[in-house]
Amino acid sequence: MSAAKGETQMFARRIISRESVLAAVVGLTLALFVAASFAQSEIGGKPEKTDVVVTYAQPSGAFTPIWVAADAGLFKKYGLNAKLQLLNPQVSAQAVISGEADFYTNGPDLINARMRGGEVKYFGGTMQQLVFQMWGAKEIGAVQQLKGKTVAVSTPRAALDTATREALKKNGLTPDKEVQILYVQSVPAILSAIIGGKTSAGTLSAPNTLKAKEAGLNLLVDIGKLNIPGLQVTYGTTEKYLKSNPNTIYAFLKAMAEAVVLSRKQPEIAKKAIAKYAKIDDAPTVDGTYEAFAPYWDMNLHVRGEAIRAQFAYMDEKEFPQAKNSDPKEFFDNSFVDRLEKSGFLKSVGLTK
Repeated sequence: MSAAKGETQMFARRIISRESVLAAVVGLTLALFVAASFAQSEIGGKPEKTDVVVTYAQPSGAFTPIWVAADAGLFKKYGLNAKLQLLNPQVSAQAVISGEADFYTNGPDLINARMRGGEVKYFGGTMQQLVFQMWGAKEIGAVQQLKGKTVAVSTPRAALDTATREALKKNGLTPDKEVQILYVQSVPAILSAIIGGKTSAGTLSAPNTLKAKEAGLNLLVDIGKLNIPGLQVTYGTTEKYLKSNPNTIYAFLKAMAEAVVLSRKQPEIAKKAIAKYAKIDDAPTVDGTYEAFAPYWDMNLHVRGEAIRAQFAYMDEKEFPQAKNSDPKEFFDNSFVDRLEKSGFLKSVGLTK
């Protein structure tokens, strides 16, 4: 009996031992899962700099996610007191380089700045194809009629300027030779130039495209449908800032990720921001502005190398002879977006490719 009892006790101890090992394995797995989840939610930590200036170029619906990030409290959610500042693209780039602003959110101007020695890089983006429309005066019914005439744009080498030149080329017209380009600084000024007879056409973004239609102007080219790659809304700053303020970068990207999703999934929030920042007081124009841009807001914040490379091809060879031999990878840093993606954060807020 004693031998049988001993075997029974030994068998019991083996079962207990196995259960203990299993419990330990389960406990370790749970601990790792909790740690991973914590890492996902906490990636980036507390921002090194909380008061930040975020620039945008025009009162255009293209910038809606940035406006939503501010007005829906998403910047604050991630520890940032963000001040939005309206500056033209070139002034915005200089403000970032000088330290007067923290984030550039426009088009190709940081490429131009880096070509001239500025230590700047892009680290994310919301719109990386050119989404504009070219509108003509009442007597201009087709883009080919612009030969020998003048087209209004905003500022030299900005996304709108690039879009205009590429649209003309695709329609068999040579900018600066067959069609003159007039720089008038802002999109509202472009519309005024067409209506006032100063130019025969101009390139616009919503809501000014809707105002052009109301004024009886003619749509000549819907540039968004041409699928021209390029930088229209991309985020950038100095290399020094990227190194010194990584948590601030993460906070900005987290806010923008949520803002893109919110703008696309809850139109009423986006439209409220459009009405405020674009100063629109009628619902149809707000709706039209939203519809013009919503399909183009990227569900992926990575900077695309092909968009950078395309910008090189658009540059004046005389002004930037080094462009054709430049490496796109030298102009952007996707490491922050990569880490947010690998951590699961982007998926957790609904931003998926």
